[in-house]
Amino acid sequence: MRPFLTLAVSIGGLLIAVAVIGLYFFERPTILRVAVTRGSESQKLLAGLNQEFLRDHTDLRLHLAPVADPQAAAKAIESGDADLAVVRSDASLPPNAATALILEHHLLVVIIPAGSEVANIADLKGKRVVFVDLASDGGGSLLAALEEQYALPSQTLARTPLDANELAARLAKKEIDAVLAFGRFDSPQMSRVVRIMSQGGPPSFLAVGDAAAMAKKNPGIEATNLLRGAFGGGPSLPSNDVQTIGVTLRLVADNDLGNAVVADLVRQTLAHRTAVAAKLSVANAMETPDTDKGEALPTHPGAAAFIDNEEQSFFDRYSDLIYIGAMGASLLASVGATLINRITVKGYEQFDLLLEQSLEVLKRARDAKDMDSLRLLELQIDEILTRTLATGRIPKLDGHQLAGLTLAVEQARLALKDRRQAIAEGGLRSSQIN
Repeated sequence: MRPFLTLAVSIGGLLIAVAVIGLYFFERPTILRVAVTRGSESQKLLAGLNQEFLRDHTDLRLHLAPVADPQAAAKAIESGDADLAVVRSDASLPPNAATALILEHHLLVVIIPAGSEVANIADLKGKRVVFVDLASDGGGSLLAALEEQYALPSQTLARTPLDANELAARLAKKEIDAVLAFGRFDSPQMSRVVRIMSQGGPPSFLAVGDAAAMAKKNPGIEATNLLRGAFGGGPSLPSNDVQTIGVTLRLVADNDLGNAVVADLVRQTLAHRTAVAAKLSVANAMETPDTDKGEALPTHPGAAAFIDNEEQSFFDRYSDLIYIGAMGASLLASVGATLINRITVKGYEQFDLLLEQSLEVLKRARDAKDMDSLRLLELQIDEILTRTLATGRIPKLDGHQLAGLTLAVEQARLALKDRRQAIAEGGLRSSQIN
């Protein structure tokens, strides 16, 4: 019984250890490394989201890794230093990542101060054009694409950003013919720029008439409309819908990141959007990407599954593991049963041997010729009892087996006793005769 007990305890301990380890890894939060531009609105947004995740004890944690710009963020996820990254759609997107969420839309708003002679984008050639970067990550390829589309000389559109205070000073000196403001149209910073540009009278807003063609040629650029009255005012600013171009700021996920993890990230982010928006209005700009298979900027399969309500259930995701685990458990049980059976068979073999040896002692005791032979047989029966019964080498016996074994041992001992007495009496007679 002792080997069986040891095996059972070992298997039980192993199963408990596996269960504890599995529970630890199942309950442990998933930590995602996020590369994001240092000091950006996106960094504040993700930090706010992580605080909400912590407060609600969700299974996700965001570990922010600030970098210099979106290009550096893209390189971080491409090199495997990050699981997620905040990148711009017009930049070189990492080939090993896909969109999980759209965080913001950044528009290019072309504002012409009152009295300026600029009537369309082509008229910007040779004019005093300034750039106001409200997104803090540069106009980059967006401005280059605009110059190419309208055959403007390179660097016609200034790349060096101007802050709002300097904009007001230069506008007062009439040193500006056009302003390119880049950022969220609904941000306080954009509203301030429009107010500054309105000081000398209502400004006008230039349309990018070739926006659709530019978006077709440059997949990272989107054609969009600046809606009438986007900046309020009386009369409305702008007075009509204005066609323009823009880019999206995207949270991309490594393609090797599990679909279930990305789906949970999107779910938790949208669930906590309202709470974060109470502190950071930029949270209201978050939205899900398109899931069409023909999209130039692909959506991560995990995000697409959540958006399209095609998430796999727990059993669907882990059916293979469950099947393999069941097979493994069955195999383990079979091995255990085989070992137990072998132990039991060997135990019964020991019982049969013990019974056979006891009967042999009984037989040899009746034919013993001297006391030395009897002592050897008695030692043999004692050895059988101490080295077999006392060490637990046989399984638990039923009543009939125990009765048979007990009878054999008792008969052997009685035979030894009777033979010892007979030899002693025989020796006494011999001595009396002599």
